[in-house]
Amino acid sequence: MSDVTGTVVELVERVTELPGISPASSFHSLSNWTSLAALRLLTDIEDEFGVQLDLRTYLAVGDVGQLSDLVSTALGDR
Repeated sequence: MSDVTGTVVELVERVTELPGISPASSFHSLSNWTSLAALRLLTDIEDEFGVQLDLRTYLAVGDVGQLSDLVSTALGDR
């Protein structure tokens, strides 16, 4: 697991208060996944990595691995 993926997993676990998150974890299958959790996660990711993600693209992401890829791409674009 890359450093970006590991950090994204930790952030998702913190926001949702659910252990055992993996890159394959689907956001829609998480019991604590709400619109508020999604916005908190977006803010945490932007703060942690110093990137700004497009909101529509972010909301279209289906799982933690895809979100990790999106963050990695944003980091490469700087």
